[in-house]
Amino acid sequence: MPTAPDALTPQLACPACHGRIVSEANRVKCAACGANFEFLQGVPRMLKPERVAALDARVAGFKAPHEGLRQNRLARALIPPNPIYDPFESTRHAKVRELLTGPLVLNLGSKASIWGDRVVNVDLMLPADHTASNPSIDLIADIQNLPFADASVDGVICTSVLEHVGDAHACIAEISRVLKPGGIAYISVPFMFPTHPDPLDRKRWTREGLQAEFSGFETLESGACGGPFSAYVAITPTLIGSAFSSFVLYNAVRFTLGWLLWPYKFLDFFAARSRNVDRTASNVYFLGRKK
Repeated sequence: MPTAPDALTPQLACPACHGRIVSEANRVKCAACGANFEFLQGVPRMLKPERVAALDARVAGFKAPHEGLRQNRLARALIPPNPIYDPFESTRHAKVRELLTGPLVLNLGSKASIWGDRVVNVDLMLPADHTASNPSIDLIADIQNLPFADASVDGVICTSVLEHVGDAHACIAEISRVLKPGGIAYISVPFMFPTHPDPLDRKRWTREGLQAEFSGFETLESGACGGPFSAYVAITPTLIGSAFSSFVLYNAVRFTLGWLLWPYKFLDFFAARSRNVDRTASNVYFLGRKK
């Protein structure tokens, strides 16, 4: 999928009324209700007008505390490695790519993840490394109000995102709305994992719970995507660090234990093969086809 706004415009619909979108000089506009949507660094910003202020305030409120520390290179270098080890990830993702054969696939809450040229990266904000010459996001949108028409999308990828939205049920309803019958959804969410606001963190799912959320889909596959040892490595530093109210002590404990414990996650190479792995999995996934 080309990232140029003019190429993306025909795929869009108004997030407020689902009307047809037309392109103008420095904005796109709904032909039905007249809502205007501007470009941000060359990317269409397709948010409901009445939601813009609240969403901007939420993001700014999340970024403001300790922003200097977050931008500090040394502090970023001290962040421990990813605590999750998923030995079957590459095989599963190859299968997902094989299933996502349609021309329009959305990667919701994408940040800078890459799934292929046909995939439209959708996020609420632009990453710090986004530039007009090296774009990482194709569309700025609220995934609770997707700017696509009913049954217009061939596939949806949404990994480690639904826990961060205000209303996960609304997002799931939107995924179902925009997917064509026979469309593919690949979803992953945390189960046994500590809170990690970005800027929210509101929900957890078991494998059965996630599958129930997509009851209108044929289940192709579901399971753990991070086993019990990944859960242990993720939770233990926060568990012990939470005993301290001090921001510095809390993070010093988390970072130290994160580095000391991270090799244990590789024990999931063995644990992931157990039929009971999803009982204490760090994360779970669902791969399904809309009925």
